Amino acid sequence: MARIISDMIKADNIIEESEIRDMKELMSYYSLTRQDMSDARNIRFSNAVTILQELGHRERKAFFENVYKIAMSDNVCVPKEALLLIALKYCLIDKKQKDSKGQGCPKPYLLSCPTSEVSLNDQYMVYLEGAYDEERNEEIKQNFELLVTRSRLNGFNFVYIPKMVEEFENMDSQYVQDVISYMAPHLSQEVVADVYGRLCKMTTATFFHNVLYERLQVKALYDAKPSLLIYIGTSVVPYCTEVGNVQYYTEFLCIPIVHSTLSLVKDVLDFYKSKVSLRTITVMDNNGQFKYFGFYKAFFDFLIAPPPVAPDLIFLGQDLKTGKYNVAFKFEEGRERILHLTPKRYALYYDVALRTFFSNSKGYPGAKVDKTTMSHLRRNIGDELKDVSFVEQYKPEKEGNCYILRINQEKVFVRRYENGAGKGHKDVPILTFQELKRS
Repeated sequence: MARIISDMIKADNIIEESEIRDMKELMSYYSLTRQDMSDARNIRFSNAVTILQELGHRERKAFFENVYKIAMSDNVCVPKEALLLIALKYCLIDKKQKDSKGQGCPKPYLLSCPTSEVSLNDQYMVYLEGAYDEERNEEIKQNFELLVTRSRLNGFNFVYIPKMVEEFENMDSQYVQDVISYMAPHLSQEVVADVYGRLCKMTTATFFHNVLYERLQVKALYDAKPSLLIYIGTSVVPYCTEVGNVQYYTEFLCIPIVHSTLSLVKDVLDFYKSKVSLRTITVMDNNGQFKYFGFYKAFFDFLIAPPPVAPDLIFLGQDLKTGKYNVAFKFEEGRERILHLTPKRYALYYDVALRTFFSNSKGYPGAKVDKTTMSHLRRNIGDELKDVSFVEQYKPEKEGNCYILRINQEKVFVRRYENGAGKGHKDVPILTFQELKRS
């Protein structure tokens, strides 16, 4: 609660006397101490919202109304405050939706990734998918102009990756490559040509996998269902500090599309209009020109950045010589880092990986997990991969009532040895290995 209250007060960059008065009232109402407010400096907005989801619906709704009161303390709700309210609405107030067949649908959730202070700092709605969905894409193509116009009239940009790519494809190829070379003079002509080729081949799914999932370490499932990704703001951890390192995290709201993209965009914009006091209109008609601002700039910067190193995860089993159970992290150049685990930690790690990728499984049940074993396992992995960008993807993480890995399934293997001495071996995908064991 303390983190969200503080974020709302700071959202407009002006701290009014009325906001401090309302804050004190809420601190008294929720029995928040000065220590609570101090501790809140060290968690992200997304973490705070996740914790509040444990409250009952009535308590969540009451908290939303109290936070909205702070936003209106100065009688003005600015766009940054309205964005935070959007996140609270979809994550705390709205009840779980059902699809046309009456089945429960995934709930909206917040995503967070480490970033610079200025990355993705405009108002965007991005269509997101982990695999091509023909129905959703056809709907967007048919209603694209309407989606763009409605969004712009409310200060948002609706981003559809195929349309961005189409813009670049319609430009003179040499012009685009000259701009890439100008913006990244350290790149050779061969690399520039490769960047241009990848730009023209980019799809929504590859954008999600290569940029959000792998480069930005956004914590979402690799096969994410069609969703609307909305930039909410930047969490500064810790905030209000004069000493120590400061980390910036870009926060996104991810809303699964249940009925239609058009209806969801309308719902978001209608709520935004009902709360915000000052609204801007976005104009971006610069066809034929290389845009280097906002989302376009972030998209381009991610594209030319050198790809980070994400090793394969290989379960080696027991070393017959030492008796230890080992896991290898294998890098592209063939180098391997070996992590020694106790039998219990190795078995837990393997079971979590296996249950993560079974099509009919939501992960490894949390009720079966020994918390001490899990804590030691996560620490072991963190210590071994402390200099690797994607260390969090290799650690088991709780989602709902289960533990999962967020690493791509294609990077998880089990090593099969051809003889007892272990000299010859083959690394087999984990699900393939499991099928071989059953046969």
